[in-house]
Amino acid sequence: MKRLFALFLALTMLTGLSSCSLIKKYALGTEEEEKPAGYISTKENDLFVYDVFRDYIAITGYIGEETELIIPEVIDNKPVTTIGSIAFFENNIVESIILPQTLTTIEGSAFYYCENLTELEIPKGVTSIGERAFAWCSSLKRIQLPQGISEIRDYTFNHCSSLEEIIIPDSVRRIGTRAFSWCSSLEEIELPPSVISVGDNAFLSCGSMRYAIVHGNTDDFGVGVFDDCELLTVVTSEGTPCYIYCIDNGYPTISEKPEELDQSDDLSSEDSEELNN
Repeated sequence: MKRLFALFLALTMLTGLSSCSLIKKYALGTEEEEKPAGYISTKENDLFVYDVFRDYIAITGYIGEETELIIPEVIDNKPVTTIGSIAFFENNIVESIILPQTLTTIEGSAFYYCENLTELEIPKGVTSIGERAFAWCSSLKRIQLPQGISEIRDYTFNHCSSLEEIIIPDSVRRIGTRAFSWCSSLEEIELPPSVISVGDNAFLSCGSMRYAIVHGNTDDFGVGVFDDCELLTVVTSEGTPCYIYCIDNGYPTISEKPEELDQSDDLSSEDSEELNN
């Protein structure tokens, strides 16, 4: 009997470990990797667990209880440049975070499932935001992305159901798979002329979205980019790859910006050149 009990206990523990591993693997999108070159040690203070590298600090965990958090620019006399993968994973304490101006990198799933996070300003120096970085941040209402990023990666804002406003900078060239899927409070989106590629289901089930403005340079569209956006009309010029894509997929399309978007020029005329560039 004791042997059977011991076997049952061991199996239960293995199952639990396996489940945690699967959740972590999904949040990261990949297997956990070894520490990057230059890693020295892992430390913690009253608020953070962090990795010390030769030239910088990476925040890897939050162990404090402050709801309004200010992440310092310097720890242990080194600049804080990185928010590591799953650093704030499933953290339901923080409501607002001020990120340091020294920050350059937000790794994959860094803020995954921070359900109470409502405010976050990304510093201008950030050039890399990983997959699922803000996925399931269901209280996040608005965010402005910095000019330095070139890609909005897969699932970055997936299920940000309270997101009402986002400004995509004209440095972005690609929008990944399901980058904004289930952003059910987002009413408008404009893809700048720099965007050339939009991934599968990028705006899937954005149920409140009324207008998506797409310029002529965007010529690579994945499967079901605007599926289940029941209120959506795509604003793009006739003859563009986006126009053809919308016709092929049954998405309503107009070439004239409605007055509520503060412009009523007919985009099929000479004035449409701006939209095609």
